[in-house]
Amino acid sequence: MPFPYEKYERVLEPFSVYYSESQDSLIHLVIQSVDQANHRLMQLLDQPRLNLQVIMVARSDWHAMPHDDPEEPGNALPYWTNVTHPPSLVIPSQLDPIIGLSSQEKLIYLIDTVLIQAFLENDPRPWPEESPLWADEWQIQFAALWLMQQLNGHSGIVMKDLHENYAEIFEPELDGKTPVTIRGFDWYEDTSDEDYLIFNLLLERFAADLLQKYYPDILPRFIALYRNDYSVLLSDDVTGMFANVLGPGGAEWLEALVYF
Repeated sequence: MPFPYEKYERVLEPFSVYYSESQDSLIHLVIQSVDQANHRLMQLLDQPRLNLQVIMVARSDWHAMPHDDPEEPGNALPYWTNVTHPPSLVIPSQLDPIIGLSSQEKLIYLIDTVLIQAFLENDPRPWPEESPLWADEWQIQFAALWLMQQLNGHSGIVMKDLHENYAEIFEPELDGKTPVTIRGFDWYEDTSDEDYLIFNLLLERFAADLLQKYYPDILPRFIALYRNDYSVLLSDDVTGMFANVLGPGGAEWLEALVYF
């Protein structure tokens, strides 16, 4: 079923935006946030601004939204698709309950994670053929949380209620590490949405701790090392790259993190 664009209002500047009348009070915040984030990421990553359109989708039309992969799950969370021209940032009118209490702050944070993913995908430098999941995923949470600090005056984590609900994931066991660590997590066919959520909460804590101690330029410097023509990068290889970017004492600081 094609998406019913004809039902939606449209804004043409600074980029094309489709939205329903019921979203009128939110659309201006979204437009401003996307435009500012696009500009800040362009500066941080030294990459061109994204060419995009935004579609804010009513709940009744979510099933009709285009995806790059028709088999992708239908969780009501912001995502990016290249099947439209220009590519679309797709935003649900109501966020999936898995993210806990819904708020404008969470919505903007989730939008920022999608924008940074699009920037990373547009970077022409090669990806390692094989690397640990955390090597890619930390970049997304770090940049999104940095944007929240820069553009929204936010400090610390955003998903506060989820961190409280899942407080046990940060409690170290006898070996001094948490039950799930950033480096120990991997994605399998039977990985649940909740397991992946826990991984992302660990990454958000990691991003907050990094931003408290280091400057945001650690991200582009890491990417410059990471985005090379590697066949295989093991977790220890990536940890070494990270420590090199952090500088003196970086390796020790990373190892001291109970969730890393």
